[in-house]
Amino acid sequence: MAPGAAVLLAVACAVTRAGMVRAERPGDAVWLVPYEAGAPLRLQLPAEAAPLAGADGVVVEVRGRRTLGGLRVADWRVLDAGDGSGGFVGRLRPWGTRLAIDDRNSGAMLIIDDATSASLRPWEGRVVLLQGHVVGGRTVEVVAVRVLDDADAGAEGARPLRNASPAAR
Repeated sequence: MAPGAAVLLAVACAVTRAGMVRAERPGDAVWLVPYEAGAPLRLQLPAEAAPLAGADGVVVEVRGRRTLGGLRVADWRVLDAGDGSGGFVGRLRPWGTRLAIDDRNSGAMLIIDDATSASLRPWEGRVVLLQGHVVGGRTVEVVAVRVLDDADAGAEGARPLRNASPAAR
């Protein structure tokens, strides 16, 4: 095989990698710092993966194609939202008097409980990473939120919700 063909083959291969996202300042490059040995990978983020720019410090698994400039992300999921859980990731949308999220990690539609739906209203329509726990059938009580589709908001980390139940604090 010609040397150029080997480089082209290595660059065009589909790969799956896990590691921590590094995107320290808005507009900066977004990097994946891998668990296994190797240099950080610069992530190229098409529209579907753009929320990763707001996920600084979050552990993710990304799938995509190697490029000369790094890794073009085709799909991703959160492995550790910062509290040891995978969190819940998706766009907040109305669901009756509550909010719901189509969680990209599980593929399930989850309903936000009454108590925390009101606190999350300012982020309705935004892609968020929610930390919390399931309290009933498809119902989640949220204790912290991180906006992912706005790198300025994501850079400060997850914000605790003020009116979360005492058990959740």
